[in-house]
Amino acid sequence: MLYFIPTPIGNLSDISFRALELLKTCDLVFCEDTRVSKSLISLLNTKFHTDIHISKFIALHSHNEKEVLASIDLKIFEKNVAYLSDAG
Repeated sequence: MLYFIPTPIGNLSDISFRALELLKTCDLVFCEDTRVSKSLISLLNTKFHTDIHISKFIALHSHNEKEVLASIDLKIFEKNVAYLSDAG
């Protein structure tokens, strides 16, 4: 299952409880910038004392979308997968 999860703009407390719970179940995250998303996950774990462990981050943005989408094995969607925006 693919989940689109918006991220907070400016205030970590704006993230929803459901978003936190979904992220706990995901092994793979597509994101615009892996550095930003990894940092966000770290901040969320610290602020909310949660246990989000993403095993793989894949950058997916307008400059590489064709290549990334062509290389994806559709079986990954049998598990929980998230797409995180950088802001909003």
